[in-house]
Amino acid sequence: MDTPGYDPISVIGLVANGANVVCFTAGCGSAYGCAPSRSLMLATNIALWKRQEEDVDINCGGILDGKGSVEEVGQKIFDLVLRTASGEKTKSEGHGNGQNEFVP
Repeated sequence: MDTPGYDPISVIGLVANGANVVCFTAGCGSAYGCAPSRSLMLATNIALWKRQEEDVDINCGGILDGKGSVEEVGQKIFDLVLRTASGEKTKSEGHGNGQNEFVP
């Protein structure tokens, strides 16, 4: 989907079109949650993971560092999406993020 780059507006566009679980990639570290839909934050690099581990659901930076393959990290993402869709809370939900970020 072609959406604006501003995180809340972009994700709301996805949710408005039916997304039940959002996989939100972050490279700089904006913590994001979206109350209308479950949001998983994926760190694209190790530095972000180390800085915001308490906010990030999955560290994908190992692919670039050679500590994980695309297939291994992809399986972790897939498994977490299934668990999240089945009711497991995301880190953003645990922190209460997303209650004030609905920007239609």
